[in-house]
Amino acid sequence: MNRIALLATFILLLAPRAFAGKVFGNLKEGGRSVGSGVEVQITCSGRPSITIKTDDYGAYSTDIPTGMRCELKVKYSNQWTDPAFIVSSNDPARYDFELVNENGRYVLKRR
Repeated sequence: MNRIALLATFILLLAPRAFAGKVFGNLKEGGRSVGSGVEVQITCSGRPSITIKTDDYGAYSTDIPTGMRCELKVKYSNQWTDPAFIVSSNDPARYDFELVNENGRYVLKRR
């Protein structure tokens, strides 16, 4: 009986990942890493937003539902960028962005 419960728990823990795709990338400003602690928010329709922070190298990584078109925005210098559209698939998807200051607002430019 304990083996069945353990197996069921294991399957339930893996199930959400079976329908999730890895999305990752780097954020730069002026050709340099934005560094750690920059917020990245990903919103897919009908789902709660996912907010993660960059590491020391300006990298971010998360899993999102596969086959969904989502919006990615970044909070940099106390302001949110306009969203960039991303899509996840069964294969990992890399989205690198340059933060460019245009008229006092940062915008995301795909690299």
